Amino acid sequence: MYTSNRSVVLANRVFHQVPPYIPYRITTNSTITTIWGRGANDAKGAAAAQIVAALNVLDQAPELNLSSNALALLFVVGEENTGEGMKYFSSHAPQNFSHVIFGEPTEGKLVCGHKGALGLLLNVTGKAAHSGYPQLGVNANNILIEAMAALLALEESLPSSEKFGKTTLNIGTMTGGNAINVVSPAANATVAFRLAASTPENVRGIVEEALSSIVKRAADMGGKLNIQWPLLGYPPVDISCNIDGIETDIVNYGTDIPSLQGHHQNWLYGPGSILNAHTPDEFITLADLKDAVAAYEKIILHTLGINA
Repeated sequence: MYTSNRSVVLANRVFHQVPPYIPYRITTNSTITTIWGRGANDAKGAAAAQIVAALNVLDQAPELNLSSNALALLFVVGEENTGEGMKYFSSHAPQNFSHVIFGEPTEGKLVCGHKGALGLLLNVTGKAAHSGYPQLGVNANNILIEAMAALLALEESLPSSEKFGKTTLNIGTMTGGNAINVVSPAANATVAFRLAASTPENVRGIVEEALSSIVKRAADMGGKLNIQWPLLGYPPVDISCNIDGIETDIVNYGTDIPSLQGHHQNWLYGPGSILNAHTPDEFITLADLKDAVAAYEKIILHTLGINA
């Protein structure tokens, strides 16, 4: 019988925010059934497997009825952006659960940790002028390019760790200028950092120091380089992964784990590969889903202290 005070939440997201929309379809050959479409792998496949696993566990252990509050499903929105769904739950729900199992495409492995995250926005204000007389203006594009070069040169010296490897940066977007014959009056860029060590506060300080001379030079020219941090981020995340019989891994992508506050143990597992998430050919196989159901059942029973 279930007599422990443990409780487990299976957490996932239900509304996918990665464009474009790609309709679902199913293909079957002699041995493999595949489900295709946006979110099939990341992370509706995990959500479906979690639901089936939870129902199966309730069948196996009927003492885990609704009144025991031992098992719950949590599905939220906004994980791909600000995590507002999980943050809302954190601030409005009782924090009486002891374990949370998050669903992401982990190739059927328990994840022992993932990198931290930090988001940078650079806005440059220049002064428009005719391109034939560039000395009369301030080229925002030039300032932005100089800032990007400084960041790329900085990347190799950012904090690293044995567990997570190197901190990396990705220049996600760059826009600037009005026309080929106009000195650019404005430019901006967004940069994502995947933190392998240290804290977001420390990395922000390193970045701002690296850009400080460019900020001053822009001001001396009559322009402005404005540094903003739309994603204040979180440090690298350590995750529980000690269950016999399930392989383990370390991943570089982010999850909703840092957005869920409370004193609980986190787990991360799911079917499919992150390498086909967000792609035009996103898919999950029926075999992977079935394997995930069995694995989720094992994880749930383990976290509840019930012998399978």
